[in-house]
Amino acid sequence: MCNLSVIMKADFCTMKNQVKPNVTEMKKLLLLAIFIVFSVYGYSQTQTVDSLKEVMDRHEGKINALDERVLINESDLGKLNKIKISGYIQAEFRNYQSGLVKTNDPYSTFLIRRARIKFTYEPLDGVKFVLQPDFSTGNLTLKDAYAVVNIPKIKDWSLWAGQFNRPNYEVEYSSGQREVMERSRVIRAIYPGEREIGIKLEYLGSKIPLKFQFAVLNGNFTGSQAIDVDTKKDVMSRLVYSVKLPQAGIGIDLGVNGYYGGTRAKANPFISRITGETDSVTLGSYLKKQWMGGEIQIFADFLGGMALKAEYMSGTNNYASLTGLISAIAALKGDPNKERTFSGYYFYLIKNVGPKFQLVGRYDYFDPNKKTSGDASTNTELYYKTWALATQYYLNDNIRISLQYEIPQNETNTKVPNDLKDNTLTVRVQAKF
Repeated sequence: MCNLSVIMKADFCTMKNQVKPNVTEMKKLLLLAIFIVFSVYGYSQTQTVDSLKEVMDRHEGKINALDERVLINESDLGKLNKIKISGYIQAEFRNYQSGLVKTNDPYSTFLIRRARIKFTYEPLDGVKFVLQPDFSTGNLTLKDAYAVVNIPKIKDWSLWAGQFNRPNYEVEYSSGQREVMERSRVIRAIYPGEREIGIKLEYLGSKIPLKFQFAVLNGNFTGSQAIDVDTKKDVMSRLVYSVKLPQAGIGIDLGVNGYYGGTRAKANPFISRITGETDSVTLGSYLKKQWMGGEIQIFADFLGGMALKAEYMSGTNNYASLTGLISAIAALKGDPNKERTFSGYYFYLIKNVGPKFQLVGRYDYFDPNKKTSGDASTNTELYYKTWALATQYYLNDNIRISLQYEIPQNETNTKVPNDLKDNTLTVRVQAKF
């Protein structure tokens, strides 16, 4: 027993001694596990923060790109807001008293008289660009293409450059606002096409009611884009002063205008003088194109509103030969250049009838050659007196319906013994936007 207990005690002691080192190892393993766990946790936390930062950086980049696109869109929208688009279409029906030229010509027709769209861009205060094409029936032309710049440090002054209306009241009065269908005969004769290419200096008084215009133009009288046909430039000027009588409800515009220019004789050395005799000229010399005019417009707040407008002009105009480069002397003499002293005038009487109706009467007179009359005048030199009676109905701010009857009365002679049957009835519908 004793030996057995000794042996068992010895074994127990041996086992006790063997257990102690295992506990130590376990402690070491536990500490290592804890270290690994915290290390992995800390690493994962670092990775999570870094990943989040990368994601935030990516989103911030996308937000910045979006901001840039928004700024670009706002810039484009700002430019679009500076563009103004307007225009009008005039569709009409005409009934002629007789054929246009020959008996087999039409006595009536539908047509698009004007179809215009106007683009106005104002990128800065005092800077404006204008472009206006016309898409009327069978015709595509550029009516306006010009830039206007207010002159820095010179108040009320602006500079125009490009193709624009010539400085004249009826020429500058828009076809979309004019009370009758077409401009007066004298204006159509001396300002064909209405527009010209050049530069213009304009003053619009802010403190004094004064308007001054001075233009330097090619003087081609074509009204279309073209380089100058000769070296000499034509000049125009217009001065208008406005008077207001508020107690009487009256406004008056008084103006004068003038034109000074010439046309060079290029191919035809012959000219038909003012009285009709044929003379020779030196090729390269200039034929006169000079006149003066006066104007008045009276606006009265009387029984719904009325207006009286008038203009008179007189001077010397020239007409280039249509023979061109024909070298035969007989042919050249048969179609020489022409120099004529003309006169012409017009006056309007306009009366509003209620808020939607308007009654209009216009009388205009034009004599292409006031130095001759009767048989001494050629068919193209007969004077014309023309009545135009019209009424307007404004359906709304955008639609206007017009009815007009025009009665031209021509001078007669042995070649044209009677008044031509050229009266015209016109119905027009105008839509503007």
